[in-house]
Amino acid sequence: MAGDPYKVKKNKVPPKGTDTQRILALDAATSITGYALYDNKTLVGYGTFKTTSTLPATERINQVKNWLKAALKEWEPDFVGMENI
Repeated sequence: MAGDPYKVKKNKVPPKGTDTQRILALDAATSITGYALYDNKTLVGYGTFKTTSTLPATERINQVKNWLKAALKEWEPDFVGMENI
């Protein structure tokens, strides 16, 4: 992967307002993790994070963990929901 694969692109999600309640919804997996961001019930961003499919599962899980840490720092959600599998 070129560059920092865990960097969250700032241009996809608007800055969080002071009176905004932000929710991050996750559909987590070891290959492709889907996400959606809501500000006060309005969808403001969505997408996927893809891991390197040739790596062992433990390394792909670590990639998802690092991406999620960067996403939480950048997007500052008030709540995080994850699909129950």
